[in-house]
Amino acid sequence: MQAESSWLRYRGLLLQALLLAAIWLILSGKLDAIYFFWGFLSIAFVMWMSNRIRAIPMAENERCGTTRIIIFRLTVYLLWLVVEIVKSGVYVAYVVLHPRMPIQPMIVRFTSKQPNVLARVILGNSITLTPGTLTLDIEGDLFTVHALTRETEEGLVSGDMENRVARLYMRECSPDDMCCDIELITSGRGK
Repeated sequence: MQAESSWLRYRGLLLQALLLAAIWLILSGKLDAIYFFWGFLSIAFVMWMSNRIRAIPMAENERCGTTRIIIFRLTVYLLWLVVEIVKSGVYVAYVVLHPRMPIQPMIVRFTSKQPNVLARVILGNSITLTPGTLTLDIEGDLFTVHALTRETEEGLVSGDMENRVARLYMRECSPDDMCCDIELITSGRGK
């Protein structure tokens, strides 16, 4: 059991080093020795800092590196998120450039049943990355989000994004179970 745990730790470090090296090579675009030297130093520094951060508890009795993301699902999720960001960006551009500017700003509060703190952080950041929504606060399982229109609010509380984030850690879950106790606070200025 100890050997398997040790292998998982080293496998994770190796994967992290390879991903960082790939990102470094893509962003630098240079294959000279000096760039490899600075890349190696940068990767070593990031991995050292990452290892130190793992010891910091994110919540009571929950360390940063104790929960494992299912890598294949993470890849699928990131691709899905990029598509959603583009779709939402086009929609928000349409709403803002529309002659009547049909915005209906509102604050939405809902409870999301994510399996751990890191999943709640990923969900909050994913909401903020998607144009038309902005995570204002996360307190425990309670999310407070600003939505630009009724359509962005409906997409937010559908449970689809919450389900996809939860599936990064859990084997099975349903969108209907993820988002509950929804409360809308509108500004009254919507048209």
